[in-house]
Amino acid sequence: MKMNPRTLSVLLLLAGPLGADPDWHVEYPDSFCVVEGSTATISCSFTHPAGHEKTGAVVEQVVWCPSHKYCDSSTTNVYDSSNVRADSRFLYLGDLVSDCTLKIIKTEKQDAATYHFRFETNGGGYTGLRGVSVRVTDGEDVKVRSSVTDNVVKEGGQVTLTCTSACSFHQLDVHCGKKTYAPWSLVVVESRFVWHLTVSVVLKVLWAVFLLLLAGLVFAKRSAPGPEQEIVYSEVVG
Repeated sequence: MKMNPRTLSVLLLLAGPLGADPDWHVEYPDSFCVVEGSTATISCSFTHPAGHEKTGAVVEQVVWCPSHKYCDSSTTNVYDSSNVRADSRFLYLGDLVSDCTLKIIKTEKQDAATYHFRFETNGGGYTGLRGVSVRVTDGEDVKVRSSVTDNVVKEGGQVTLTCTSACSFHQLDVHCGKKTYAPWSLVVVESRFVWHLTVSVVLKVLWAVFLLLLAGLVFAKRSAPGPEQEIVYSEVVG
């Protein structure tokens, strides 16, 4: 079968270097969705043949690209170790050995894509064709529930916040960054204020009790009969 140079180039990208051991591999997580404004972490690992390592070959370049199976030189990459952009929201957390984890900071709608990883060694390169699909939602269905009934907790107390969404948070470092989210507030009351309030209430109750007792004593004293009066008879002598 006759092959043109372009066909041969594609085969090399699929299988790695010509004649290489078939143990070239990239492992991706399952596809997932992320809430717009949150930070997603795409876990990833890669290997190349043990025999290849024995020759002294090392990884020289790693690349992540969206919506392209091969991540070749004609594609626009979100990360390229040979040309790292300091202002990029795509941060490579991996290394040049086996870890190819990528973090997407503050995801945007246009970040929705299928991402592929490619690594280049001094003996050839390989792209993981399966890729991982990332879907970005607007997060309007994100809800926060509190373990306290009225969202008020005393200083030093404990409260548990539960965040739920149609998206799974399995691959996420979650922080709600979309400004149109429904507001949620937690009121923390200073314990000093609560103590003063308690003392004030107790004093008022004691004062009321004192007044009631005093009024009772006065009423009882007024209602009690007085001592019998002594009647003195005097005789008038004419």
